[in-house]
Amino acid sequence: MKLLTCVIPCYNSAAYMRKAVDSALAGGNEMDIVIVDDGSTDETARIADEYAACNPGLVRAVHQENGGHGEALNTGLREAEGLFFKVLDSDDRLDAAALKSMLALLRQHTAQLPDLVVHDYVYDHADREAVYGIDYATVFPQDRVITWEEAGFFPVSKQFMIHSLIYRTGLLREIGLHLPAHTFYEDNLYIYQPLPHVKRLLYHHVPLYGYLTGRGDQSVNETVILSRLGQVTEIAVQMITSYHLEELNRLPRQLKRYMINNCCGQLSTTCSLQFIQNTEESLRMNRDMWQRIRDFDPALYRALRRNPLGRATCLPGAPGRALLVFGYRLVRRHIRF
Repeated sequence: MKLLTCVIPCYNSAAYMRKAVDSALAGGNEMDIVIVDDGSTDETARIADEYAACNPGLVRAVHQENGGHGEALNTGLREAEGLFFKVLDSDDRLDAAALKSMLALLRQHTAQLPDLVVHDYVYDHADREAVYGIDYATVFPQDRVITWEEAGFFPVSKQFMIHSLIYRTGLLREIGLHLPAHTFYEDNLYIYQPLPHVKRLLYHHVPLYGYLTGRGDQSVNETVILSRLGQVTEIAVQMITSYHLEELNRLPRQLKRYMINNCCGQLSTTCSLQFIQNTEESLRMNRDMWQRIRDFDPALYRALRRNPLGRATCLPGAPGRALLVFGYRLVRRHIRF
């Protein structure tokens, strides 16, 4: 039985993908490692095939035409054989000790699978690993399956990232999760859309994921983000308009609060980027984004505008925009993005 599918999307990743694959191999035979070569033009395909040939029954290489990160995850989900599903980007890593600990915990819960497993993660840089860490120890009790009613308060600094989540594979298939192709930042949909369907969750207090920052060509680099501002804005709208406020109101109180705050956090980031670019086009994007949310659900629009973080996106005039941008850059500087 395969416990954990680890999907590694690769596009021209030959220079660094070995570290990611090797870190997943540390989990042993309970791992199901799927390397998705997303139409690479370098040596990625050869390296993926080499790993598959050397690790039969453990590593599979799937080759597809370029469809972007989201399409690679769609492919990985179709191919997955593990009870649980984890995304590992090709420039990131898993911690060997934490992975073995996580697999031992998952093994204890195969009779009644949790829908979501949450774990800690760290930020790596080229010069040093684990320069900054995020944990959820104040939010969840450790190592036991709970419902949302037992979750604590989510500080803004502890919003979920794709790095911190392991979903039950069956859940993602049951809800028909399908991410858009040829676009970036779709991981926000991957995080947000399944959450209302999560009934049972489990938290393991280990720094399983090492997330590399600081590479100039990364999608999170500010210059790169600004060049894709239209995609950032579109994903924000798609995420926030996934559920009406009436649907969110039916969720457990802790989950509803998280969903609203998560939407406002996404709005805060997106508005900051629009204001940093500060062009007629980017300011139009800002107006259109809010209008599309209002057209989708006026009640949700009002709830987001009333939220403290949401209000920060709507401070009046140039001084208000400057204050929001200052806060955004302060956070990025703190984690050395």
